[in-house]
Amino acid sequence: MSWTRRLPSLFETSTFRHASLTALIFLLVAVGSVVLIGHQIEALMHTHVREMILADVQNQEKRDRLTDSSKLAAVLRRDEENEREGGMSLVLSPAGEALYGDRRLLQVLDCARACRYGWRNQELQDVNGNVMRMQGLQVPLDDGGVFFRAYDVFPMLERVRVIPLVASLALLGVLLSSLAIGLYSSVRNMRRVDRIRAALRRYVGGDRDAIVPTNRKGDEIDLLGGDINHVLGRVNGLMEEVKSVTSILAHELRTPLTRLHNHLVGVAERLDDELRDDIMDAVAEAERIQRIFKAVLRIGEIEAGRCAYSFEWFDADAFLHDVADYYQPLVESARLRLHIQAEVGGDLYGDRALLFQAISNLLENAIKYGSQASDIFLLVRLHDDCIELGVADNGPGIRADLRDEAVRRFRRLETQSQDGSGLGLALVNAIAKLHAGELVLGDHQPRGLLAVLRLNASNWNSKTGSLATLKF
Repeated sequence: MSWTRRLPSLFETSTFRHASLTALIFLLVAVGSVVLIGHQIEALMHTHVREMILADVQNQEKRDRLTDSSKLAAVLRRDEENEREGGMSLVLSPAGEALYGDRRLLQVLDCARACRYGWRNQELQDVNGNVMRMQGLQVPLDDGGVFFRAYDVFPMLERVRVIPLVASLALLGVLLSSLAIGLYSSVRNMRRVDRIRAALRRYVGGDRDAIVPTNRKGDEIDLLGGDINHVLGRVNGLMEEVKSVTSILAHELRTPLTRLHNHLVGVAERLDDELRDDIMDAVAEAERIQRIFKAVLRIGEIEAGRCAYSFEWFDADAFLHDVADYYQPLVESARLRLHIQAEVGGDLYGDRALLFQAISNLLENAIKYGSQASDIFLLVRLHDDCIELGVADNGPGIRADLRDEAVRRFRRLETQSQDGSGLGLALVNAIAKLHAGELVLGDHQPRGLLAVLRLNASNWNSKTGSLATLKF
């Protein structure tokens, strides 16, 4: 599975959703905290500036410099070199003339009627057009002048704003780390879940030895895998018991049914015509029951690997011609036409007798359910590095939603009006699995059923046009 298709499933995992939800809550709390911290820092900075301004004003008052504006201006001009960074002062005479300081600070003062004691906050622009955010204290002097002490708080705020920015970057790093950890955990858990699903798919596909890999010292997923393995083992045991009981019953009843058949035949030979017909009907029914038991035994032997089989190389084209020759009279009597389509030549590797039986069952079904005066095809062909060996007809076919049901034991479809036990396709499926293949039912164009044994070919020799090896 490509990552583009896998990512949506990773984002939908509970681990990633929980990590994302936790990260989102953390982000909201962190953003609120950063905003609150920023406001607190700005408020503390303003408080600190106010305290510095008050300290400067009180220092001038202690030295008795707030009585004479000219004296205060001279002192400030003399101490100008010791001025703090960002600090600014303005001294006005009683006549409103600027004795010291930057005249731009006049925009901050409130002296429309009378200059009073009070705090001022206002933004100004320096000679370079830069914004200055002035915070200052306006103090009336005893001689009628004005002393204004202020600081540009903008540079100070710029410095302390780095703290929320750094905190935001740190929180962003924590958020991304949380999402990365959640994604990593999702990928790790998804891989473990995929291994569990793969094991279950193999088990459903017929691999009864499939188990979920677990770690004894693992987490809850390993505990779940252990429970799944226990359930699979239990199911295997029950299936073996059912198969064993079925095979034993079929084997034990085969002999009594044979005797019953022979007795009925003997009785029928000594009776008149009317009673003989009834007895022969019973004989036919006994033969049908025997065929069912034989098919059940055969399927059980093949699935358990207890049947006698011999894998060998044999010619595929000759194999199909032998099947065609054997069933030609039956095909002609059903007013059908039999064709051979050998798209690939060379040899096949497998048990010839079992494959003959499988193709015979498929051919008999085609004769039963195929339309009259139509065609039946015996075919062998290469398909996606596999060899398909099977039969195609022009009959009604089997609906796609019923094909899995059709290969099960004793399952007969409503469309099948002919007599039968429902074991034919189950036997073919068992033979296909014995050859490490599968029975595939599909559509035969333009109409009909395509039933093939799909056998895995490990190599195809394009030079000779034959199969080099087949692994079963």
